Amino acid sequence: MKVLREPQIISGFVYEHPVDDLPAFTHCGEALCCQGHQLKPHAHPGFEFLYLARGQASWRADGETTVQAMGDLYITYPGERHGTGPARNPENHHLWAGLKLDQLGPAAAKLAAELRRRRIRTLSGCPEVEPVLRGLVAQVVAHQPERREVILSYLELFVSLVAQRLHAGERRAPAPSALPYSYAVQRAVAYMEQQLDRRIPLRDLAAMATARSVPHFCTQFRREVGVGHLRGGYSQPVECARERAGVFPERPGLAGVPLHIGIGAHDQHLGPASRGAEVRDRAHGVRVAAAPAGEAQRVHRAPASAFAFDARVGF
Repeated sequence: MKVLREPQIISGFVYEHPVDDLPAFTHCGEALCCQGHQLKPHAHPGFEFLYLARGQASWRADGETTVQAMGDLYITYPGERHGTGPARNPENHHLWAGLKLDQLGPAAAKLAAELRRRRIRTLSGCPEVEPVLRGLVAQVVAHQPERREVILSYLELFVSLVAQRLHAGERRAPAPSALPYSYAVQRAVAYMEQQLDRRIPLRDLAAMATARSVPHFCTQFRREVGVGHLRGGYSQPVECARERAGVFPERPGLAGVPLHIGIGAHDQHLGPASRGAEVRDRAHGVRVAAAPAGEAQRVHRAPASAFAFDARVGF
């Protein structure tokens, strides 16, 4: 694996020839790029499929500039020089895989012939390919038994999905209007939602998000969510309380919401999140107050009594 350390790449990696006995799978990778990212023209021996998970990007190949929207699959052809377009790209997050389709069986060879005949540059609305690309990378990294066979299965599924989208016609397939968070941050948020009853070390969140480092995870979380990871974790019980409030037979008392959803004074990751501040949701009448600043200096070592969860309705 090669870690991409260019100044315009926040986090990224690439695997060249990821499986020794599968030369048709030439490379794969992923990158979160900051605003202004540019990629110099280069070429590959096979097709390259580049999926845009977040943001927007422009690419130039064979004298043609293409603007890629979120959820689109951009395609370059064997030996074709390609790179970013003349304008600098905004922040974007993309995954890619390089394939010698002619060497991957009859279905892949048929797809290659059709792509060459029609010179398709972009397939819109392809969110299904993202988990397939991530599964490929996971298998490349894992080195588990029957790895080659599983990777081949992923490649066959990828070819089938691309062919299906290609045969769907020229209409623009429906795609999500917005993907609020990247895959890494989605994993971290989902993990926080599942762990509301215990404290969560920051290193565990970063590991769950498969982040390059803890500082990188904190930066990415703040960029996408709009708040820091601590306040983000602190707000999760509020969202849960909001969802559960509708099932109460009557308005809960002071401790009704936290007890109903399993939040107690031992939830040490809640208190320091706002350093004595309050998190409020006026639209739903929920108020959560943290302990005064200074009562808990460390997230994971503060005594349970240092924190308070105060749920009130109609203030």
